[in-house]
Amino acid sequence: MKTVIHKQHSLAVAYDASLMDVPGADYFSVDFWRDRQALIGEALGRGSAWFIDTPFGPVVLRQYLRGGWVAKLSRKRYLFTLVSRSRPFREFHLLAALYEQGLPVPRPVAVLCAHRGFVSTGAIMTTRISSAQTLADILPANNGGPEFAKDLWGRVGKCIRRFHDAGVWHADLNSRNILLDAELQVFLIDFDRARYTPGKAVKGRANLNRLKRSLVKLWPAERSAAMQTAWTQLKAGYYE
Repeated sequence: MKTVIHKQHSLAVAYDASLMDVPGADYFSVDFWRDRQALIGEALGRGSAWFIDTPFGPVVLRQYLRGGWVAKLSRKRYLFTLVSRSRPFREFHLLAALYEQGLPVPRPVAVLCAHRGFVSTGAIMTTRISSAQTLADILPANNGGPEFAKDLWGRVGKCIRRFHDAGVWHADLNSRNILLDAELQVFLIDFDRARYTPGKAVKGRANLNRLKRSLVKLWPAERSAAMQTAWTQLKAGYYE
């Protein structure tokens, strides 16, 4: 990667110069790509991520949106202090560091922070992992979903452990933020608000508990025994 930061008036972008030239603000607009018939889909259940075929490759464009009660005041605006402290820039630089280390994350392509006064908005582009589905999409709870490889749950656990050993704490580890590609390789996505302490492993219990709660919501109650088996395999892979 070749990360370059470009600032102009109230706009700031960081981008991988080995993939693209300086991106304009339009590149972070869904309508811009829709008008060019480059918008090919949307990530179900997440509402703010779109799949786009661009001249610099297939990407996922995600806008930063607030949740909870604060979203009633403003869905897209965040308190602004410095570009370097903005959520888009922090996630971009974190992803770049993890990608360079060889951890299974999508490669960051570009990020935007648009600020005015004490508020800002932002968006991020990452490479799209080919033929990937979320763990939630292919859970046995989904009718017609493919059967899991025998060791898949263990591999999910091992993947999460790699991040924790590297010092990465995921702020929202759930079944929709775990991807499996066509070869069932495991990736983690969406590192907004994640914490990174290089060289200092993090305790993973809270992350694992968050993931288990998300699985319980999706797994049919009548198949609770199957879920317990899967969860035991995941923990075995994590603690191996």
